[in-house]
Amino acid sequence: DNARRHAASTIQLSARQEDGHVVVRVTDDGDGVAEGNLERIFKAGVRGAAGAASGGPDGAGLGLALARRLARAAGGDVTASPDGPGATFVVSLPGG
Repeated sequence: DNARRHAASTIQLSARQEDGHVVVRVTDDGDGVAEGNLERIFKAGVRGAAGAASGGPDGAGLGLALARRLARAAGGDVTASPDGPGATFVVSLPGG
């Protein structure tokens, strides 16, 4: 949902198996995430600059925090990177 809301026009999804994990990569061509906020956005209650600056769509800044917590509880992770023209999020979960 974040990619859909923040993309300028394009969202790319990919999935692969890697080292016993299923890795899903979501990239959009929006404004992206500032490198200094790559970890901060995973804290409960924190909203990205794009959403907060525009008054943003409904949201309380819980989605990424919850996604990371659930992924880590299952032995995986959710990360953000400054790759691409916009934001890139990678979800890794055991399996495959």
